[in-house]
Amino acid sequence: MGIAENFCDILAMYPDAKPIKEGGQKAVFLINHPDFGKCVLKVGIYSRPQTLERIQREVRTLWEIDSSYYPKNYDFQILDGNRFFILEQYVECVPLSSCLRNYTDPSDTLLLLRELVIGLEILWNKKIVHRDLKPDNILISSKGNPIIIDLGIARLLAEESLTQTIALRGPATPAYAAPEQLLNRKTNIDIRTDQFNLGIITMQLLMGGTHPFDPVVVGAGENIMENILQGRWNKGILENQDLKALRPLIERLLGKEPYMRFRSSESLLEQIDICLQR
Repeated sequence: MGIAENFCDILAMYPDAKPIKEGGQKAVFLINHPDFGKCVLKVGIYSRPQTLERIQREVRTLWEIDSSYYPKNYDFQILDGNRFFILEQYVECVPLSSCLRNYTDPSDTLLLLRELVIGLEILWNKKIVHRDLKPDNILISSKGNPIIIDLGIARLLAEESLTQTIALRGPATPAYAAPEQLLNRKTNIDIRTDQFNLGIITMQLLMGGTHPFDPVVVGAGENIMENILQGRWNKGILENQDLKALRPLIERLLGKEPYMRFRSSESLLEQIDICLQR
């Protein structure tokens, strides 16, 4: 039985609902809402109180944010049977993961990075770390503007973490995680953790979609995670004449330890602007 069959009562209100994605205990639909027009309807079943708390935290964060860099949240309800639904703004867009090759030009990559930092600055100023930045969690609108999604494992630094540790790793997507995430060093996680994630994405864009820590391009390591922990990535590409000016920026973003990265969003934006002017 598909997850959608558990939500006949909700879907009955939207007979024109079109499935977008379904998997595990969640499903996503495109609907026409009488008040908000085109919307994304997310339905799901939670098995643990921590999962529900994490969902509530994400929804609360979106309620507090009024920014075009994030989808607007219109409604959230907890239903019987450990069910919930979320109603969000629909934006015509594609995930960055499907258009990586559109940003191989250094200026285009830098401009996108700058927009992402401005968007993340809204979270960082609230002492929130996204912790799961990756191409799948960045949408590009029809106007070319980035939208940051999936705050499911975002951490409010002033609150206790709700995510469960998996083996020795902290919560993250391993191939885009900072070393402190892979080592589950919770006290080291702050806005500079998101910077490392951004560094991977920036290099991946410049490399036409290839992961900068991939053993194939690094020439060492058994897998991406090992190379992240060892600080091994494809620095050779920055010897290209068009990319030399970006080296100080990229090397700091991908600093193995948080103290090697930028202390603030202002200093990061300043370095991006320096690169754009060259």
